[in-house]
Amino acid sequence: MFHFRQGIKNIPEICVQHGVRKVIIAPGSRNAPLIFAFTENTKIECLSITDERSAGYFALGIALQSGEAVALVCTSGTAVLNFAPAIAEAYYLNLPLVVITADRPAEMIDQADGQTIRQTNIFANYIKSSFDLPVETINLSDLDFSDRQISQAIDTALTYPQGPVHINVPMREPIYSALPDKHSNPKIIKTLSAEVSLNEESIYFLQKSWTGYRKKMVIFGVSKKNSALNQLANLLAQEPDLVVIAENLSNISGKNIITQPESFFSSLSDEEKKNYKPELLITIGHSSICKQLKLFLRNNNPIEQWQFDSSFAYIDTYKCLNLTSQGSAVKTLNKMPLGLTESSYSELFKIQNQIITKKHEEFVMNAPLSDMCVVKKLLKIIPENTDLHLANSTSVRWTQLFPTRSDLTYYCNRGTSGIDGSMSTAAGFAYASKQSTVFLTGDISFIYDSNGLWNNYISNKFKVIVLSNNGGNIFRFIGDKQLMERSLDFFTTPHNVKIKALVEAYGLNYLICNQTEELEENLQQFIKSDKATVLEIFTNADLNTENYMNYFKNLKNINL
Repeated sequence: MFHFRQGIKNIPEICVQHGVRKVIIAPGSRNAPLIFAFTENTKIECLSITDERSAGYFALGIALQSGEAVALVCTSGTAVLNFAPAIAEAYYLNLPLVVITADRPAEMIDQADGQTIRQTNIFANYIKSSFDLPVETINLSDLDFSDRQISQAIDTALTYPQGPVHINVPMREPIYSALPDKHSNPKIIKTLSAEVSLNEESIYFLQKSWTGYRKKMVIFGVSKKNSALNQLANLLAQEPDLVVIAENLSNISGKNIITQPESFFSSLSDEEKKNYKPELLITIGHSSICKQLKLFLRNNNPIEQWQFDSSFAYIDTYKCLNLTSQGSAVKTLNKMPLGLTESSYSELFKIQNQIITKKHEEFVMNAPLSDMCVVKKLLKIIPENTDLHLANSTSVRWTQLFPTRSDLTYYCNRGTSGIDGSMSTAAGFAYASKQSTVFLTGDISFIYDSNGLWNNYISNKFKVIVLSNNGGNIFRFIGDKQLMERSLDFFTTPHNVKIKALVEAYGLNYLICNQTEELEENLQQFIKSDKATVLEIFTNADLNTENYMNYFKNLKNINL
């Protein structure tokens, strides 16, 4: 016979044996036994974050930085639902979160008792797998089953493609009672990793198709910095019949690589785009942001598209997918015959890119105090080796207009592309990395996730720039002005929130800038601060919109 909570006592030890080093605990009552178990285990670091939504994203930021599984613990009921946004983001970014939720026993569900919602498989669409533990582990068979479920869950989260898993832990009263003194040496189940390689027949098939095309385009999607991928990209970019497209979130850069595709494809007329149409398209990794690139390829379909290194096998973003490969893009494409094809395809892009670079530099040179001006100055002075996190909507899009800096690493929550947890993610990342981390955000994203600052783990190396233009500026860029005029407030959501008071309430340093001539000085002070700092830069929404529109008109040689 075992203690009825022996299974819960074993959970932290199984986590440790699988390499889980950190657990984020959202305080509660029903999860008290889980809190006791984790805080008694000295081999795992426990962090307490009250807001479950923020806690989920904070854990996601740690997983993003470390590449390791991170555990999340909460009480029952609506607390569980507040983990959902971060879990969905982790699912689409392939990050291993181990979500452990306390629950009432089955006989109490739907019985008008507090926080008794239906939690079994509650995240069904956004997890790799769901597990329910037995209510008690008095018998050996129940304990073995509980231990196996925990071990299998964590192993599932870590197995390619990585992703979140859910472990639901029903418990009967008494909740506040002592656990067993020791774990019971629980059994650990692990899957050995294996590398998938294409056989010789498949390689020959690809080589034969490769040599048949004189216009090839390779697109690198969102990715952490990877020297092997960067080396491959630059090798391919030297080929006369091949063009490499890589936005800043791909963390790929080089002399012959197109890193500003939004500017590039916006500069072309529909007639001109036909000349740039590839015959073979190769996509590597996660998604791309560039809307103009998507429209270009959907309207100018290549003959073939090959997809590599994607955790989702049938992503047909450009509506031309006909081949997916489980083999490594680096290993496979390094076997393609290079230097054999005569073509002017690459040169066509180089000439146009030089024109765009000149027009870009001329336009941004004299930009007044606006979002564009801030991004220009920031990318100029931000120190090398900084991790630059970008909020969704306008923040990430402004940076897409500027050349990628190879000495920075770019991040953004592009799994689901929501604004709801971007600051919490960046804060978690900074806590884990202990390195300089800058987060660029708009005022709406900042306010929406201001609880990301409500914890005791904000690194002194975490810095936030708020582009404060009194609303969601993205809707001024993408919407029909006349159509949206009467309802604009319901899109841009103007507000009266005092960000200064909000920042100081959380104990962070606050700086302000509202004049062009002060911008560089303020940014320097911001960068040099030895404390976590928020710099609020006031810009004009109408001027931002005008700048954005005129920037693209300038690329097309339209008279301003």
